[in-house]
Amino acid sequence: MKFASFADFQAYLDSLGLFSMQLGLSRMHEALARLGLGRSGRVVAHVVGTNGKGSTSGFLDALARGHGLRTGLYVSPHLVSVRERIRVGGRMLPEARWVDAANAVMGACADVGLTYFELLTVMALRIFEEEGLDLAVLEAGLGGTHDATCAVAADLAVMTPVGMDHEHVLGPTLADIAGDKAGALGRCPAVSGLQSPEVADILGRAAAGHDFLRLEECRTKAGYVIPAEPEPFLLTRAHLPGLPPYQLENAALALLAWSRLARTGRWQFDAGVCTQVLGRTRFSGRFCRHGRVLVDGAHNAMGLTALCEALEESGERFDRLVFQAMRDKLQDPAILSRLKRLADEVVIPRLDLDRACDPQALAPCFGPEARSIQSLAAALETEGSILVCGSLYLVGAYYGLHPEYLEF
Repeated sequence: MKFASFADFQAYLDSLGLFSMQLGLSRMHEALARLGLGRSGRVVAHVVGTNGKGSTSGFLDALARGHGLRTGLYVSPHLVSVRERIRVGGRMLPEARWVDAANAVMGACADVGLTYFELLTVMALRIFEEEGLDLAVLEAGLGGTHDATCAVAADLAVMTPVGMDHEHVLGPTLADIAGDKAGALGRCPAVSGLQSPEVADILGRAAAGHDFLRLEECRTKAGYVIPAEPEPFLLTRAHLPGLPPYQLENAALALLAWSRLARTGRWQFDAGVCTQVLGRTRFSGRFCRHGRVLVDGAHNAMGLTALCEALEESGERFDRLVFQAMRDKLQDPAILSRLKRLADEVVIPRLDLDRACDPQALAPCFGPEARSIQSLAAALETEGSILVCGSLYLVGAYYGLHPEYLEF
């Protein structure tokens, strides 16, 4: 199989199904063996968890680049273009480079049966191998035990907060989900974000035998005291101007990971550089203001709660809430009630995605006043302030309408 253009590759990728999943790492191990993508000289940080993976990965990548390292960043999902998922030096790669990587992988692995996410993961690893990186940051796609990124040996595992999400795949309880995520631990040193006691216990047992640093141990009334050389770094909300309160924890976890990596790799930990990097780093779709519109990718109970807390703390209200969700996401009535109180009206647009909720079925969850509408474009047709949230695919649709606001 050979792709003549990026459009050809995109068509093949789409044919695999964005949401198709096949548990197990056998296909990944086979593909990596055929391509000779075993352990390389680069350092690998593996970011796993439920909430904050994208922001934590982005902060860590930015911190490393700020200290002069050559980095590769692999994240998911994308908002508008699949090219967002693989970046080198903080930048997306040209379409021609994607075609070259896809042809190399499929030339060796056409019969392996790689899924959508597995193919992209192998392509990212091949590109990172060619680039001669200092550090590769790999964000897990869904779980930990069977996630394609777990086929790669890591030097540090970074566990973001674990909560309820993807219950239909990982299991119906928090213990089930934490147990799956914990599969990424126990093979290298690890750092963990704030966790519930139940999750912390499961992760602690899985990480036994390796260094395991918990962000909880760094928390103070003032912020987070991150162990570093030559002296500890106190991270406070003042370091993150313009960012919501929930990003403090993501930045702290990334900083804790960077301190661990810097010590292992004998890289510098410069407090001034860290301050500059954290102060300027932003992520599209994470509490982003675009004129009268606030866009946030919160899409599960933990994320939506954090969003509500941030807006309730500031006392901000909106004229319109534009909300959508995927059918397999369990909607907590208490959280929907909190969201409803943040706006004068609720509008549910139709998304061109089979997995998205039927607007007419979702609207009543917000009460009789909420209404469905034919499209996101129509939902945005108001002169008042708007809060857009509920799904990263809704956020992606927003940036599809307004690509000028994307930042990478």
